[in-house]
Amino acid sequence: MLTGRLELCAFPCFRYAWEMQRSGRLLQLLQTLRERRGAVTAKALAQRFDVSERTIYRDMETLLELGVSVEGAAGTGFVLRPGFFLPPMALTQDEADAVLLGLRFVQARGDSEIAKAADTALIKIAEGMGDGAEARMRRSGLTVGPSENGRPEELAAIRQAMRNRRKLRITYRAQNAILRSRIVWPVALGFLDRAEMLAAWCELRDGFRHFRLDRIDALSLLEEEIPRSRDNLLAAYRRSEPHANI
Repeated sequence: MLTGRLELCAFPCFRYAWEMQRSGRLLQLLQTLRERRGAVTAKALAQRFDVSERTIYRDMETLLELGVSVEGAAGTGFVLRPGFFLPPMALTQDEADAVLLGLRFVQARGDSEIAKAADTALIKIAEGMGDGAEARMRRSGLTVGPSENGRPEELAAIRQAMRNRRKLRITYRAQNAILRSRIVWPVALGFLDRAEMLAAWCELRDGFRHFRLDRIDALSLLEEEIPRSRDNLLAAYRRSEPHANI
């Protein structure tokens, strides 16, 4: 069982990262159901998305609450009812501004890959909102500036490590300027005003720690997998720091 405590306080921005991850998984679940001709079990979905079966059942309940026509039950699998389609996107102006501001943040603070994804997502959202949406977004005046100490070159590797449950090797410069090599299991990536912050399980310290990206002198993605599921690692992090909001 993972134990340990954080060197620094928890950051509310990790909650935002978790919500974005869950929203993306819900969309991927819906797309998976649309592509399958027959029922797909919770076990198969859990393995595909690297979460627990309980998480899949919760996600299915959320899709039902959102009006998605899903049929199925424990042991039999889930299937999308014939004829289901996504209705045209109808966002209020405030909702559109919220989406735009979030995508602008990604464009300004993310690595090149996720910034391109934000560009295409913005185009798709504008198309789904109907005529004139793209022009209205351009007139919004909402913008986000770059980070003072941004490290976009590190972000892609960290995102890949979290997605694929891979360990990272980092050379980290502590406050006393001493450099140490560490093997870490990334849990969350937070974007603060002055720096990006990585929350991770540190093998050297045998506990959860926060690492400022601007103090990481070197970072490499390892082939070795993290010996815990994503859900297990997140649960351990929450137990270690109950106010983390992740």
